Amino acid sequence: MAEEEKQEKKEIKDSKENKETKENKEVKDSKETKKTKKSKEAAEESGEAKDAGKKKSKLKSIVFLALFIVVIGGGLGAGYYFFGNKIISSIQKIFAKKPQEAEQQGGEQQAGEQQTGGEQQEAKEKKKEAIGPILSLDPFVFNMSGNQSKYAKVTLGLELKDPKVMEETKKMIPVIRDRILSIFGTKAPEALMDVTQRNAMKGEIQASLKTLFKDAEDLQAVYITDIIIQ
Repeated sequence: MAEEEKQEKKEIKDSKENKETKENKEVKDSKETKKTKKSKEAAEESGEAKDAGKKKSKLKSIVFLALFIVVIGGGLGAGYYFFGNKIISSIQKIFAKKPQEAEQQGGEQQAGEQQTGGEQQEAKEKKKEAIGPILSLDPFVFNMSGNQSKYAKVTLGLELKDPKVMEETKKMIPVIRDRILSIFGTKAPEALMDVTQRNAMKGEIQASLKTLFKDAEDLQAVYITDIIIQ
């Protein structure tokens, strides 16, 4: 009997202990569950707060960008309103000025070329007009070819390159006169009197005399200054 009571008390005690242990475990689990739930809720709230902060930051950035665009656009619009016509006018003047400058430069270049050409032509004309020293020869008196009863008196002048050539030419006068008389002796009175043939005759004399000079340009021209036929 005593053992049965003892055994029964022990079972009751174990049952109480198990019940208490179970209750304690349930309380502990409940506390941990609540704690975990709170932590999860806190984490979710923190995430939501972060997302809200990001959204708010993005919204601020968008608003700032929009304001910046509005300000810049307004400034450009105001600038164009006040200075647009002046800017366009300046650009038009620049583009209009370039063809004018090109045309002006082309005109100046053409004028320069014309001036250069004119100066060269003027130099040539002056060179042509510049007359060298003239050596006047004594008159040539000779009988006419084909008519011995008539004679002619012709006076010539030789244009020379410079005074030095003139001095050298004086030494050759006898030879020069001989060649000129040889040409005149072949001419008829009509040839000497015909004005249209005088240039040809002067050219013939000059060509004959040039071979006597060192340089063909030493003898510049031959002039007939007087002709008398009797």
